Amino acid sequence: MPIHVRISHHDRLVVAVGHGTITAEEFVNAVREGVEQGALHYRKLIDVAAANTDADMERLKQLLVMARNSPQAAERGPLAFVVDGKRGDTVRELMAIPEEGERPVRVFTSLHEARKWLDEVFKIEMKR
Repeated sequence: MPIHVRISHHDRLVVAVGHGTITAEEFVNAVREGVEQGALHYRKLIDVAAANTDADMERLKQLLVMARNSPQAAERGPLAFVVDGKRGDTVRELMAIPEEGERPVRVFTSLHEARKWLDEVFKIEMKR
């Protein structure tokens, strides 16, 4: 399976790492696993830097917008995508998508920066 999902209930964190070519069905199965484990409100780190997809840029943009604006988005945990910084145009386009919507979603080229952001957002949410 090109997507490996690890759920830490203790840390309230879902980490999904993709390798190879990811199909829509595999993506849906990874999401379903998080739902079945009761992890919708957890922070999510999706590392697809070593993965590919047959989805075009418009479909990728739609997925990011949908993640931010889906029903009850505010109740879902923040979502950080890590992408390959060497894929120039694709990365620039994804990172340029406005951060609008109820759910915090960001695209990073650094795993360290993505994790740091998730930890910062988590601290803010815990203070509420």
